[in-house]
Amino acid sequence: MARATRPRVPSSRQRPSGRPRKIVEPAIAPSRVVSANVTRRLGGGGRARSLGKPNTVGCAARVRDSPAVSAPPAASQTPSGPVPARSNVTTMGWAAFWSGMAQEMIYPLLPIFLIVALSSSKTALGTVEGLLGVGVTIARLVSGRAMDRGRSPLLLTRISYGLSLAARPLIALAPTVGVVALLRVADGLGKGGKDAPKAVLVAADADGARMGRAFGIQTLLDTLGSVAGPLVAGLILLVAGHGESGLRICFALAAIPAIGAVRQLARAHDTLVPARHEHGPRASLGRPFRVLLVAVLLFGLANSSDTLLLLRARSAGLSAADLAFLFAAFNLVYALMAVPIGALSDRVGRRPLLFVAWTVYVGVYIGFAFASQAWTLVALFLAYGIFYAANDGVVKAWITSLVPPDRRGQAFALNAAASGLLLLPASVIAGGLWDRSGPRAAFLFGAATAALALAVVALAPALRGRRAGL
Repeated sequence: MARATRPRVPSSRQRPSGRPRKIVEPAIAPSRVVSANVTRRLGGGGRARSLGKPNTVGCAARVRDSPAVSAPPAASQTPSGPVPARSNVTTMGWAAFWSGMAQEMIYPLLPIFLIVALSSSKTALGTVEGLLGVGVTIARLVSGRAMDRGRSPLLLTRISYGLSLAARPLIALAPTVGVVALLRVADGLGKGGKDAPKAVLVAADADGARMGRAFGIQTLLDTLGSVAGPLVAGLILLVAGHGESGLRICFALAAIPAIGAVRQLARAHDTLVPARHEHGPRASLGRPFRVLLVAVLLFGLANSSDTLLLLRARSAGLSAADLAFLFAAFNLVYALMAVPIGALSDRVGRRPLLFVAWTVYVGVYIGFAFASQAWTLVALFLAYGIFYAANDGVVKAWITSLVPPDRRGQAFALNAAASGLLLLPASVIAGGLWDRSGPRAAFLFGAATAALALAVVALAPALRGRRAGL
């Protein structure tokens, strides 16, 4: 008995004659496609290379065409879309350049604006800058926690940068010290929120053996922007005048480099951060990291706002434009030293470089306590740039070697929070000592407290040997 037959539909292996033949490889489960996408890296960097778009019906097959048909190459994929060719090391660096330029068109002029234009005291100045530190601390903790829960580092970075870039130019419209304080808190929320996710984005694209250099590049470009900002501000003041109106014009024009930062952020690409389950096992941060965090906390109590150093330089007779140019020179020293010091830390270790940085800080603060001539204060301010170049990037690179990758978000956030947690009391104490006893008492307090933190780094056994990533 004959069986009924159904029309046969050509499969992917059986094509009608005249059509190019396609060879279909065995289907791959979606989970394996995702795993392959995540684990295939470009030269050790953080950009994932896609194997193709997974289909939506439960399996994904890769199709190779015969020479008769050419298929367009699949775009690289990340959680936020196609991956640009540029590395986050450079993209985030240039974003920091433009953001730093916008920030430093305002920061060195804030002491004059608050003390002279808005008639505030040194204690009020310290309070305003301390409140910024509170905003920084809150945002750092929140962003680090969000990344440990698998949130997008790129999204957190963009939101944080946007808040800061919007708040800074608005200081031009501030009528009172209270409004300035609110805007500085908003700026602090943005500054703090970007630190940990930005560090994760950079670390994902950096070769482990050159981590110090990667963060040194961030410091270099950030600081080059911080050189350009005061130079532009000084030129604006020479044209617009050193009074309140000239200061407000300069603050408003800080919106222009902010646009450049936004353009760079649009080019950055995301990286996958594994979510840490609340009830699952989690790696320990380790004793060396905790001891380092204690030292950073002590140092935070010594590290009052740099606006007090600028105010001390102004007391020697420097004008507003002079302060802007001095701050540009300080940042130039910082920029020139950042990458060499970061690379040196890759060779000799993080601890010796951090020891040098904090020793310079103690020496500069002692000098500010006793110096009376303008040239001496200028020289000390330039030496202060060495501290900045050797501090931030070296600490971040050290943390990278101390903690496991899935805890880096929280570790970066805790470090950044520790450095900013005590900015408010440190600045209020320093400003109050200045108002009551003069600048010498304020700077000697900072030098003595920094010396205690230096002793922890020098003497703590947990910060020596292989366990400390040395």
